[in-house]
Amino acid sequence: MSERSPQKIKKLREQADRLRFFSRSSLFIARTIALIFLGVAMCLLSFMSFARLANLYILVNEGMALRIECILQDGAREELDNYFTAECIAYDGRLLDTTYQPYTVTSYTYMLDFSRIRVWPWLKDLSVDVLEQADRITGTPNSNAVDPDSDPPAWTPIKYRLTATKVKGSWRISSITTLTVDPKIDPLPTPDPERSPLPMATPTVSPVPTPRLSIITPTPFL
Repeated sequence: MSERSPQKIKKLREQADRLRFFSRSSLFIARTIALIFLGVAMCLLSFMSFARLANLYILVNEGMALRIECILQDGAREELDNYFTAECIAYDGRLLDTTYQPYTVTSYTYMLDFSRIRVWPWLKDLSVDVLEQADRITGTPNSNAVDPDSDPPAWTPIKYRLTATKVKGSWRISSITTLTVDPKIDPLPTPDPERSPLPMATPTVSPVPTPRLSIITPTPFL
């Protein structure tokens, strides 16, 4: 018995070492597979989020630009169906506003600033906050204008929350919610007239060397 006991102990130790090695190997493989799965999931979520962001950015930019064109210049309203749902168009107060109908607007500057964008893949609807501005509106009054010498009125900036919903496989703006009317906008910094511009180096033109003329003396025939 005394001779067999060390052998049994040795075998038990070997079995324990094998079991420990197997458990560590299994844990390492499971951890590696989990990390790979997590990395693939993160890449997939990032790709879907960027794809949604690109779709929302194009939809809002083009749709809101067409919307203000319809308001100021009586643009093609039938094309609004490509960007907005029918219910959103029907309840849009600015599309129903007739402030600019007595004028023929020839030009304007349009700006749309984005903020608070939500495009996560698990969200059913997309949402974004935008600040809509338009200035330098120029035009001429029509015959139905109250004052024939008046200019088109100024555009009131409004901050909206836009919600986009997928309708028959395509994203459409389903609601336009007004957040702030005429919000405080920080003006752009004006240049300081007392600050002199930095001097610029004047390039020096290098003279082009004049080629030398060589006189060729004819050699007499022998």
